[in-house]
Amino acid sequence: MVELLSPARDLTGLITAFNNGADSVYCGLKEMSMRKTAKNFDRNELIEGIKFAHSKNKRVYLCTNTVVYENDVSKLTEILEFAKSSEVDAVIVNDIGAMILAGEMGIEVHASVQNNITNSNTAKFYSKFAKRAVLSRELTLTQIKEIKKNLKSKNIDLELEGFIHGALCTAISGRCFLSSYLFNKNANCGDCLQPCRRNWKLINEHSDGTHELLCNGKYLLSPKDLSMIEYVPELIEVFDCFKIEGRAKNLDYVMRATKIYREAIDSIFDGSYFEKIPKFKAELEKVYNRGYDTGFYFRGTSCNSDIQYEFEGNISRYKKVEVGIALNYYKKAGVLEVFLTNDLKIGDEILIIGNTTGCIEEKVTSIQIDGKNIECAKKGQNVGIKISSLARENDKVYYLKNK
Repeated sequence: MVELLSPARDLTGLITAFNNGADSVYCGLKEMSMRKTAKNFDRNELIEGIKFAHSKNKRVYLCTNTVVYENDVSKLTEILEFAKSSEVDAVIVNDIGAMILAGEMGIEVHASVQNNITNSNTAKFYSKFAKRAVLSRELTLTQIKEIKKNLKSKNIDLELEGFIHGALCTAISGRCFLSSYLFNKNANCGDCLQPCRRNWKLINEHSDGTHELLCNGKYLLSPKDLSMIEYVPELIEVFDCFKIEGRAKNLDYVMRATKIYREAIDSIFDGSYFEKIPKFKAELEKVYNRGYDTGFYFRGTSCNSDIQYEFEGNISRYKKVEVGIALNYYKKAGVLEVFLTNDLKIGDEILIIGNTTGCIEEKVTSIQIDGKNIECAKKGQNVGIKISSLARENDKVYYLKNK
């Protein structure tokens, strides 16, 4: 069975991922992580998250995949020592020295996508230091099949991991200097300001001093997001682990993407996958996305049809609207008491989000006030909502609104 690996921006994200079917999560501390702008974990939170994961027989991978400069070596050593003591299941790194150091400490190593592993010889090299390699995002599915076949023929024992959903960028496997060049913010140390997502003009300047405006105000460097939900069977043949991008994304993204790919993987084995594809696609349209594409899996790097020229950021037709706050949860009855800050009706899809609850989704099938069933409740009322999951006091309640 292929492993499903989800992002965890913080402890609540970790809980959300595991509650929705992830086998493992990847996360970062507040130092030496490629997502410096995400919430990330402090050390106590990571210890708590690892204990939670291990209680469910799940795994936690720590990202220490930034560029390591000489003045970072002592900090890296301290982080790896902490990773060892906290029983992290693996570290994701791109620096060879960090791989060697982690290996000497007895920590499982995964070679980061930023190693840009594009062939079996390079994969063989990294197999000396790593149990798993996250292959370059720029590979086609055909190329990945060849790598897997050649590794097998050479008896190289190396797990292969690949991205199956989430944001892409124009840089080679995420290695970019544009943010450093423009804003002195080093993307390779986790501090990318994403200037590629901005509106750009393209001007052709001629040697005689004249110029022509080729493009005025387009998103020239902002690719669509990756979605391989229609190709899960093909990817299962080549990958040991499916990776969902998104350590900086909201909890509802983690919840829905994890849940849908979990169901997709499981449905391969019960025979229902192909009939469920329309449902899977519709569900993934509900989360933040820049439009979906299959990345480089079927066309390589020679075609730019993945670029989404016209729109900035999220094009999902759905938005999250706060509808209330939880006052109490009656476990025996399975009822959540909510003070409404917006109207709510039977049939609404709601998200319940809290630090311990994580993010859960429910469809409103029953609303009561003073024990009486009603079809629609108004802002300012206290209502009881029947739910199938555990929730808690002070959880926030939202519903998905079609724009």
